[in-house]
Amino acid sequence: MGDSCVNVRCCDLEVCIGAVKIIQDVTFDCCQGEWIVITGPSGAGKTTLLRAINGLCPPTAGRVWAVGSWIPGRSRREARQAWRNTGTVLQETALFTTRSATANVEIGLRSAGTDRRTARREAGDWLERLGLGDKAGEYPGHLSGGERQRVALARALAPRPQLLILDEPTSQLDHGSARIVLSAIRDLVRDGATVVMSSHRQQEVAALRTCEIVLESGRVTRVCQ
Repeated sequence: MGDSCVNVRCCDLEVCIGAVKIIQDVTFDCCQGEWIVITGPSGAGKTTLLRAINGLCPPTAGRVWAVGSWIPGRSRREARQAWRNTGTVLQETALFTTRSATANVEIGLRSAGTDRRTARREAGDWLERLGLGDKAGEYPGHLSGGERQRVALARALAPRPQLLILDEPTSQLDHGSARIVLSAIRDLVRDGATVVMSSHRQQEVAALRTCEIVLESGRVTRVCQ
């Protein structure tokens, strides 16, 4: 790889779904302690790009370096290691419906190797931090959309991963809750985490992000430092 500080590198990335090119010729780097925000109109390819970085949408051409290994070409061991070092929240929050908010956050911590007692304590701390202390025992079906989004974010942030991939993480949040979430993300970035996220709410992140990449019709049309 050569650049030890690079956590994400997209090289001439192309992703097709059927015969349609969703992502075309996308190239950029994101290093430790950087926060890249992907913007652009609906249908520009933002979600597909994030899924490609996470290994959920294999490239049709080009390749992606993410936390220590290339896509395509990862071994199973490398895929497991990348998964442990990546926190992901996509538009579908994918919470376990039969587990409480606390238990959902614990799953992320336990998967990262945290012991059971510490995971329970830290899960509670993160729910409290994101304004959900009074919802710790609730199940996802009893939570609002914004509350479910914050539980998913707590699960992704709590293990303090090397890489955070976030798809519209404040889309269902009021401005107060969004500020709390973005502050928590900022603290992880200051500790060296890499963040690649999409957002339609550019004003909220303008003072926090390192770089903005504008996508239109699957291509990078502008990079704003």
